Amino acid sequence: MDFWDLTKLLFRRWYISGPLLLLTVAGTLMAAKRIEPDYVATSYVQLVPPAVTPALTESKAPQPKNPWLDLGVSSLGKAAMLTVQDQKVVEVLDKAGYSDDFTLELDQSLPIVTFEVIGHTEQQASTTTKELIKRFESSVRALQNEYGAPKNQLVTIRQLDLGDNVTESTSKVKRALVAIGGIGLLLTVALTIAFDALMRRRKPATPPEAPAVAETPVADPVVPPLNGHAVVNRQQPDVPRPRSTSAEETQAIVIGEDRTVRLRPTSRTPDDKR
Repeated sequence: MDFWDLTKLLFRRWYISGPLLLLTVAGTLMAAKRIEPDYVATSYVQLVPPAVTPALTESKAPQPKNPWLDLGVSSLGKAAMLTVQDQKVVEVLDKAGYSDDFTLELDQSLPIVTFEVIGHTEQQASTTTKELIKRFESSVRALQNEYGAPKNQLVTIRQLDLGDNVTESTSKVKRALVAIGGIGLLLTVALTIAFDALMRRRKPATPPEAPAVAETPVADPVVPPLNGHAVVNRQQPDVPRPRSTSAEETQAIVIGEDRTVRLRPTSRTPDDKR
């Protein structure tokens, strides 16, 4: 069954497909009104190295040093991102009413971390972003303090945006509408085909009429005269003939393949009896 046959079937069984399509449209419109769109908040935070270069001294005594400066500022940002994205932190944020749908991405060439938060409301997305930046800053400071880095060698962070970069996202609504409409259409087609098959099975099948064959009249063959009498072959129905027990003479002429002409016994005159 191709698309054209399916379309004709839906039109022929309109009393089944029509109400189902109306229910699908109604369900799609109801979902479009009830499903709320998401809100996406985006923020950019840069890691800033210390502004003061450690002074060189001639003393051979060990001097305090920030080891993250040797590894690179990006390494410190990556480590802080892992601590913020820990599963326990996500659970704490979820219980506190923040959004648990967020991503942190570090730029490949610059020490800039992008925060992207998806919230059910604009306020939830904005407050979750601020909470994540606060935790990220605390993690950056804690990772440096663990190694006793001097204050003049600490790496700090700076938020590059104003924190109000929140946009409305309708991708969730579109996915829901496509899913509801597709499922409704598939159910409509399936139920219509099933109903059509059931009705065809219940309908008695009418045998095809045999084509009429024109009968061609066949002329009766004429048998040559025998003993002065002309005999015409008349087609007789196949009737079993009784076996003759008389002593009368009987003559037969075979015509064609299956036609046999029986002749009546010839009458005898008194002269013949003598």
